[in-house]
Amino acid sequence: MKHITRNIALLCLLLFAPFAHAITILSSGADMSDSLLSAIRKHDTVVLDGSSGEFIIGHTIVLKHMEHKTIIGTHDACLRTRFRLTPDIRAMLDSADVMSFSTGGEGGVLSNGQNVREQRELKTRQLFIDRFNDPEESFRASGCIQLSHCRDITVRGLHLQGPGAIDVGGNDLLGMDHSARIFIDSCVFMDGMDGNLDITSQSDSITVSHSYFGYSERSYDHMNSNLVGAADRVVADRGKLHVTYAYCTWGKGCRQRMPMVRFGTILLDHCRWECTTEHPAVDARRESTVTIISPSFGPGITIPYHSAPDAQCVIR
Repeated sequence: MKHITRNIALLCLLLFAPFAHAITILSSGADMSDSLLSAIRKHDTVVLDGSSGEFIIGHTIVLKHMEHKTIIGTHDACLRTRFRLTPDIRAMLDSADVMSFSTGGEGGVLSNGQNVREQRELKTRQLFIDRFNDPEESFRASGCIQLSHCRDITVRGLHLQGPGAIDVGGNDLLGMDHSARIFIDSCVFMDGMDGNLDITSQSDSITVSHSYFGYSERSYDHMNSNLVGAADRVVADRGKLHVTYAYCTWGKGCRQRMPMVRFGTILLDHCRWECTTEHPAVDARRESTVTIISPSFGPGITIPYHSAPDAQCVIR
């Protein structure tokens, strides 16, 4: 497969590329969203040193049209969203019986005028708007990093901690759109509000290796970890979305999308699925091709993979 060779070449290039114009940053204990964005803009390599504590992120750090950037975590560096699902928020959702609402159609209009397609998302978002007196719904920006129109980006050795999964159509823990030649290595993704790591919008030549995806008790619902390709209608993704996951683990709390794929050509090489779910672990949807090499499906996986009629999923 051509994309495998391309991704291996990218991996070698990034592993042995020399660091230039590097800066090391310690946590200030305050919201560091803007200061981290500024540092990444100015420097080729940003080292996040976790020895002074977690890096608090008030809103997603959006990297636009950037190239040849490396973000590295040392001393257990953790990017953590400021907004978190707390026990009292969970109690509010339970009191409103949110889980009884459908995740399908028949939505409606929020008090801020926004249209929402799904019943559960409509109910949840309105509860949050009312609780926080926040018609702008700033809580939905609770992700860590978004790569948009980026090239040759490395993210390595980071722990990314989200607020907890919740069905509000919020940001991903790490997302990417229209980006290429991205290498993510030795990272931990926990409790993304929407997805843990989503790859969409004609992104291409992506490698994710030695990384862990999971959810803690903080997450409420929508524990849908990894999406490749946003929707069946996005036919511009044809010929793109070549993604390799190597030696990755989907652990406790993951329920779906490990990954779910549309239009993509995906290699899952020596990956592990250690969660418990009644849903398919790997979900190959419209016009996708998924190759799974030497997988380890734990006893909690009842449906290792599912393929749509126009998709292909092969285990070797």
